[in-house]
Amino acid sequence: MKYTTIIITMALGAAFGFTTHAFAQSSNDMTHTERDKKDSVEAVTLMEEQAQSTKDKNRMADAKEDRKQTKAKAENAQRIESDANDAARESRYAVRAERKAQKSRKQANKQAEKAAQAREKSNNN
Repeated sequence: MKYTTIIITMALGAAFGFTTHAFAQSSNDMTHTERDKKDSVEAVTLMEEQAQSTKDKNRMADAKEDRKQTKAKAENAQRIESDANDAARESRYAVRAERKAQKSRKQANKQAEKAAQAREKSNNN
């Protein structure tokens, strides 16, 4: 009796293993329609990925172009600021030179008046 139960148990286990293996293999088979549907979904997904990749590349190119333009504007603004600083410095130098010239003219006028007074005094004597 023990041998029969052991043999029956082994037979049932083997039958269970074979049926599981057979069902596992047959469940992976796809029908033609399912395969077409899967292929079309994969194709749509691939097209969406390509479209997204193209959009990303365009955005990156736009960002790089904006960066170049911003850099150019910043360099231009820096050049303008430098030119303005140079012009302000030149203006200060011109004002100082004009003040010196006015002071020199005043001193020359004073000396000319003194010389005129000295001539007058000399002529009167």
